[in-house]
Amino acid sequence: MSSTAPSVTPPAPPARARRRTPLPGPVLAGVLAFALHTWLGLARWNAGRSGAYDLGVFAQAARSWAAGNLPYSDIRGLMLLGEHFSPVTVLFGAAWWVWPDPRSLIVTQAAAVAVAVAVVHATARRHLDSRAAAVVTLLSTTSYGLVSLTRLDVHEVCFAVPLLALSCSALADRRLTAAMGWSLPLLLVKEDQGPTVAAVAAVAFLLARGPHRRRVRRRAVLTVLLALAGTVLAFAVIRYGNPDGEVPLFSLRFAAETAAVDPFTWAADGAPRALLVLTVLAAGGFVWVRSPLALVAAPTLAWRLASDHESYWSTGYHYDAVLMPVVAIALVDVLRRTTRPTTGRVPALPLAAVAVVALTTSALTYRDANYVADPLDPGTWRPSAAAQDLAALSADLPAGSLVAADNGAGPYLVARHTVRVLSNLEPVRAEWVVVDTRIDGASASSGAKTAFLAEARAAGLPVVQHGAAAAVRMPCEGPVWLPEPGGNPPLPEPVWRAGC
Repeated sequence: MSSTAPSVTPPAPPARARRRTPLPGPVLAGVLAFALHTWLGLARWNAGRSGAYDLGVFAQAARSWAAGNLPYSDIRGLMLLGEHFSPVTVLFGAAWWVWPDPRSLIVTQAAAVAVAVAVVHATARRHLDSRAAAVVTLLSTTSYGLVSLTRLDVHEVCFAVPLLALSCSALADRRLTAAMGWSLPLLLVKEDQGPTVAAVAAVAFLLARGPHRRRVRRRAVLTVLLALAGTVLAFAVIRYGNPDGEVPLFSLRFAAETAAVDPFTWAADGAPRALLVLTVLAAGGFVWVRSPLALVAAPTLAWRLASDHESYWSTGYHYDAVLMPVVAIALVDVLRRTTRPTTGRVPALPLAAVAVVALTTSALTYRDANYVADPLDPGTWRPSAAAQDLAALSADLPAGSLVAADNGAGPYLVARHTVRVLSNLEPVRAEWVVVDTRIDGASASSGAKTAFLAEARAAGLPVVQHGAAAAVRMPCEGPVWLPEPGGNPPLPEPVWRAGC
């Protein structure tokens, strides 16, 4: 009699604890940079310090894009492609479509910065030891140029930052065709980026080696021609869309009547041009200029130094943001030459010297800035009373109202209303006038706002107020302007005085 032995299932091995796979370095660097720069942008919003220039302008453009229209801003009073050729702002429109709130643009800008930082870290890690890569990533993330970008609301140049990081990374890796390819979308960021595209092509031309040298150089020449054609096209679009038929790039940057000094001197009331050059050099510990990649920064610095408009000489605005990825990856290119063959590490002393110089430079720039978020201030982590007052005021006004708001109040109203800027320089038509009396702004002093509210109440106009934020209902839609103590240029009688 046969019998079949029962099958025995072997016991399962003891379960092993799952190992958590650490985030890759570039991803972690990007996440941390995203957190920092999102907080910097939202902290300004939470403190009630955002401005119609430029957050309100780009929010209105984003709303236009999201509705399927070209980017129009009531604050600027024109279709924005008639001021700057920046079709890349359609990405702001995509963010607005997901979350119709100006803060969506702040988050989008932080994401663009985060991508750039991740690329910097990945490049540094390919060419340097982990310690040196971490230092370069830290310097890039906290660089004064990127902090100045995100602490001052939003700007279209944020989209140039990751493109330049990718382009310079490819140059550092000697992937020259890829470098030129990454640079071409810069033509869609702003009309002044054509020379930078040409500079990338010039560096690729100089670095071309080996059997493919001629092919790469032909592509470099083609890229320069595309940069020229793209710039001409951008100027043509601007001139066509501009109500005055001009290119503001020229009238603003190189208008003789705005010159404080001869454009090619190095001093106005100190040495602002020299200070700009010194600060940019120090952002990479001075040594980054030893890399041929430093040539990519030359066009941006050149037009700023040649301009007679003093704001372009400043390091306190967003203009240096496009230079920071160039500085960081050029620094990687220089540091990799110092790597010791025996240890594979960058010597500690020069690395520390670069870090001290760069961090000190950024810290000094933060000190002189008009607003950098304080992490110890609870108002930077949640909407402050001022921001809540502006939000409540916006909710009290009828949706879609035509509002003239001073610069500090404008961005808090754009999601629900048609906003124009209240100024003491020219009248605008509006149904409501909104002011925030907390601070002096670019378009109105605190004293002028307070005086206006007193006059409105004396005239019996309806006033809605939340804290320091107040809205005044005009007797009818008509011209309004802010009566500034000390006089105004000749302006038409405002509607609250002239009546309907």
